[in-house]
This record gives sequence, structure tokens and C-alpha cells, in this order.
Amino acid sequence: MTDTTLERQPTLTWSDDLVMNMDTMDATHREFVDLLAATELAPEAQLLQSFTELIAHTETHFGGENQWMQDSAFGPGGCHTDEHDMILKVMREALRRGQTDNNLSLVRQLTTELAIWFDNHAKSMDAVLAMYLKEVQYDPATGIVHKPQQLPEGITAGECGVPEVQ
Repeated sequence: MTDTTLERQPTLTWSDDLVMNMDTMDATHREFVDLLAATELAPEAQLLQSFTELIAHTETHFGGENQWMQDSAFGPGGCHTDEHDMILKVMREALRRGQTDNNLSLVRQLTTELAIWFDNHAKSMDAVLAMYLKEVQYDPATGIVHKPQQLPEGITAGECGVPEVQ
């Protein structure tokens, strides 16, 4: 007997544990989790289309966060952005292999791994980013930092954004 999508559950579902109390981030994260779950449970005939939609969302999602980090001079932004870039690279390669080699098992495995990765990423890197953005009163809609006096002074980003005192 084969599994049907009705018998399976996604690895990650939206929960209060993922809420950052930042409306724009929370909405984007919820959409990511929903698209990831839909992809993970998609029938084979729809898997690549669903994964393509997930990648398109993820490009916009990560691009937005990267812009926020740049706008607000977020110190650990380099490491966070590097992680975004690496995840997108892996997703695009999995899609390529799914399309050219019909390697759907790789795409399926990656959706499960992405769920585990995202749960950790959101609760660590994104939680720190959200806390910082709230502290400097950053407005994602306008890109304006309303408390520039809260921005760090006298430091430059080191490797992976770890501040180095000058």
C-alpha cells in the first residue's frame, strides 16, 4: 500500500513557536511553511511545480530579509545572508536535478530537510534579526530605521558579521 497525502503529515507546520511578533516577517514565514508543507505532500505529478513555487517565494522572502539587514546595519547580516544564499543554491540544484534527471526523491528529501533547517533558522537567526529590527524600530514597508540612535557605532562586521571593535 502506498502513502497518500491524507495519511502523511508535513514535517513542519505553523505554530506559535515560529512567531517573531513582527507582522511582515511572520506573514512571510507562515507562507514559507505552508508552501513547504504543500510541496512535501504534493503528488509526484505536481511536485516540481510546487517546488518551483516554493523557490520563487523563498527568493522574495530571503531578498526581503537581506534588504532589512542592509537597511538597518545588522551586524550578523553577512552570515545570515550567506546562509540564505546557500539554501537557495541547494534548492535550485535540486530543482535542476528533478527536471533534468527526474530525481524526484532528491526534491522530496530536500523538502523534509528544509523543514528541519527552517525551524532552527527561524528560532535562531531570524529571532535575533526580529529582536534587533524591533529595537531600532525598523519599518520593513519603508526601509526606515526610526531609532537610528540604537544602531551600533564604532564596529565593523567581521567574519560572518561578528563585530570587531576598532
